[in-house]
Amino acid sequence: MSKKTARRERFFQKLSELEDRIEFIEKNLGEREEFLVNRIKRKAMYKEFQELAEISADLSAMLVKDSGKCLEDDYSNLEKASSILGLDEDTCYKLKKGNGLRNVLVHEYNGVIDKQAYESIHEVLLGIKSYASALEKWLKG
Repeated sequence: MSKKTARRERFFQKLSELEDRIEFIEKNLGEREEFLVNRIKRKAMYKEFQELAEISADLSAMLVKDSGKCLEDDYSNLEKASSILGLDEDTCYKLKKGNGLRNVLVHEYNGVIDKQAYESIHEVLLGIKSYASALEKWLKG
């Protein structure tokens, strides 16, 4: 297997992992009130979202590197990946917001405000779905 083929397969593997996390969150996030009172559900969604954001960042870094651009921090790489894929500013904003939420969930900066996290997950998922779709088109094109 050539290096290029292996890299392409790795992209598709990561993309599949991303789509799995999107589907899981959409299927299980549920209604806001249930999310707020059910600690097990909340923690499960936070873990899935953390992984989703990390996969998005990994894919962005891979895309930036394979496009011959200089790798930087996650936020910069998300901006560069958005530009490469031709995504609009709103989608790029949602990707960066997802990375920020991931940092809050992992490090619990100033505590996690569950109501805001729930709303952010809903908002960010739309951007990540657009990103995944654009990335898949880029890989196939």
